[in-house]
Amino acid sequence: MKFWQKAYVLTLALFFVTLCGSIAALGLISQNQSFESECGKLLVQQHATAQSFVTDAAAVQARRPAALAQLARNYAAQQQGGLKVQQGENVWADTLPAPDAELPDPPAQGQRVHTVRISEGRHYLYVAARLPGPPEEMTMICAYDMEPFFEQWAQTWRTLVLAGLAVLTFLAVALYLILRGLSRPMERLAAVAGRLAQGDYNARSEQQGKDEVGQLARALDEMADQVQKNIEKLEQSAQRKQQLVDNMAHELRTPLTAIGGYAEYVQRAELSEKERYEATSYIIDETRRLAAMSERLLQMAALRGERAVCAPVDVSLLLEAVFSTMRSKARERQINLRVKSSFAGTIQGEKVLLESLLINLTDNALKACAPGDIVELGAEHTGNYIRLWVKDTGCGMDQETVQRLGDPFFRPDKARSREQGGAGLGISLCRAIAAAHDAQLRFESTPGEGTIASAFFTSSQSADENAVMPREHT
Repeated sequence: MKFWQKAYVLTLALFFVTLCGSIAALGLISQNQSFESECGKLLVQQHATAQSFVTDAAAVQARRPAALAQLARNYAAQQQGGLKVQQGENVWADTLPAPDAELPDPPAQGQRVHTVRISEGRHYLYVAARLPGPPEEMTMICAYDMEPFFEQWAQTWRTLVLAGLAVLTFLAVALYLILRGLSRPMERLAAVAGRLAQGDYNARSEQQGKDEVGQLARALDEMADQVQKNIEKLEQSAQRKQQLVDNMAHELRTPLTAIGGYAEYVQRAELSEKERYEATSYIIDETRRLAAMSERLLQMAALRGERAVCAPVDVSLLLEAVFSTMRSKARERQINLRVKSSFAGTIQGEKVLLESLLINLTDNALKACAPGDIVELGAEHTGNYIRLWVKDTGCGMDQETVQRLGDPFFRPDKARSREQGGAGLGISLCRAIAAAHDAQLRFESTPGEGTIASAFFTSSQSADENAVMPREHT
């Protein structure tokens, strides 16, 4: 049984009991009051009849004692319900209807007793009293027909029962409509929850209102939105992981195939020293590339979800360290490497990771340049940010390529990157380092004009904002 059905049955049962009890209590109280009032009227009539009979009996006794019986019969003939007069053993008159049960004994003189008895299917009020009289006391019992009173109250009870049934029917219908109407939004919410449980995360209640049901509907919709967002994030994460696995398998296949082929070639073929040297050199180069790839992957795994251990890092010394590391590589490729900085303060960060960030960005810039091009390292304070940047005048990239930067194993120019030993993990590592420092990594590039890679650190990450001192060297 559903909740609204339980509420309907229990409420209806409670109302039925309350209504029946109220009707019964009010009816009985009203009936008793009416009965007492009716009995009071009849007792007044009985008292008047008794007083009149006593007066007449005294007068008859004084003149004609033998006429007492006739007097009693005359009174009995006039009494509509019936009358019985008895003196001692002598019954002077008796027109009482025969009751179904015995009548009570008359009380002492000056008192009376009354009771209701059924006679021949009709209700009668019997009033018994002892009257004074010559030569001794008399007993008078009067009967009054009360059947109209009981018939009237039987009709009243039928009316009350019918009215109660009408009220109960109306309440049953109204209560059903109300509870059914209140339960429908809950059923819709249950249906939405069921669809969510089955995986339909687009299900929404669309329930309006400021009551508790509306609040529950909005909470359910908000929960569904959050669940849908989390599912989408999980799906995107799963896709990225699958893409990483696919790309990694693709990247590993080529060098492993080459290493295996050259190793088998060295093992089986008759080679000169020069040929053996070239083959083993290729094996060593591919092995180093695999080692570099695994190292990058380990670094990315170590940084995932972790925060850097921050300490004050001098920006000028940081740029000089990167310049010193990459200067020889720039000279080999005949590229002009420069440092151009307008910020001489410090930032909060982990020095080794920041060096790795700038070295990777610089290395990518050198790979994108031709002999004679320029690569610049720099830092500046702009608004609420401290910006570290690497700028080159190389080949540049289109916007679609820029948006994909940071995807594991993605290389803008696969042929050149493979020749230069790249695995497409440098930018991914840079993004992981930036995220560990709560920094933002952005790229601006134009094909044929070059690329600017910028890492933005908030001013709150600055440990010391010294005076701006331009620094520039090559």
